[in-house]
Amino acid sequence: MVSCFPPLKYHTLSGRYRLNKIMPLRFGQTAMEFEATAQRIIVDGIPDFSRVDAVDVVRDCVQEGFSVVELTLDAQHIIPNLFTPESINRLVDLKDELGHSYTAHLPFWSIELASFNEHVRKGCIESTIESIELTKPLNPEAYVLHTTGDLGAYVSSLNYGGSVVQLLCTLLAGYAATSVEEIISRTEIDPRKLAIENVEFPFDIMRPVIDDLDVSICFDTAHLLSEMSGTESIMDFYQAHKDRITEIHLQDGTITRYDGAVAREDHIALGRGIMGDEVLREFLLALIKDDFDGPVIFELTKQETRESLDRIKKVVPEVL
Repeated sequence: MVSCFPPLKYHTLSGRYRLNKIMPLRFGQTAMEFEATAQRIIVDGIPDFSRVDAVDVVRDCVQEGFSVVELTLDAQHIIPNLFTPESINRLVDLKDELGHSYTAHLPFWSIELASFNEHVRKGCIESTIESIELTKPLNPEAYVLHTTGDLGAYVSSLNYGGSVVQLLCTLLAGYAATSVEEIISRTEIDPRKLAIENVEFPFDIMRPVIDDLDVSICFDTAHLLSEMSGTESIMDFYQAHKDRITEIHLQDGTITRYDGAVAREDHIALGRGIMGDEVLREFLLALIKDDFDGPVIFELTKQETRESLDRIKKVVPEVL
């Protein structure tokens, strides 16, 4: 068993769960969730970026009872002065005050570390390095990284015959490996702090790259359920990759096939998708059995997070 929450002055988790008890899993929440952040910024149709302060947002997350907060670093390019050296120092002070920890989700919007285009790829490397250097004072438990983006998703979905798609994806994985290698070299971070997320790209092609670079894995359950990264089950993926999984993004997902088209839904509350209670229970109990002590992050709205925690409380109360 590991301690989920430090002995802080707050005593509720979403109003129902005690904060100062020993819990097997360390649940956390992403800060700067897009919809909630947009609602803070835009009032009566008028945007005012001064309404959002990183310290206030993180404090809210901790007061909800979460001991881990994931910072969405794309926000630094959308909201002026949100993440600056000064605000990062304030977040360090907040960490000292409240005793929580951070993870950092590196930018992925418009980022393509696997690009064939060297100019694009170099720019994405610079953006990633900038975010790592900015957040180093926070000592994040993990830096979550998408090694492929829209190009990887497009290529992997091509309906070409033979082994053409596999070959193209292997080439993209090679470019991604070169990018990640440069990021590690220039930032001098521990490679194991980089957690490569399973995204819309064949994970069986990316896994050898992960091993070669000695980096870690962030397992997003919704991306797997919606068959973005493969078709295996939650448990099969976990058993195959648990040796390198250091962070989990826990959420439900769906996939629906129509005539020649596929509709996916990810990042939805537990119980709303196709995971099912039996799988949820088996998965979370396996984490406990294996003494998993990494963050389990909800990339959801506050309401969806509460709904997911209620689902967990009903299905597998042992982890709360």
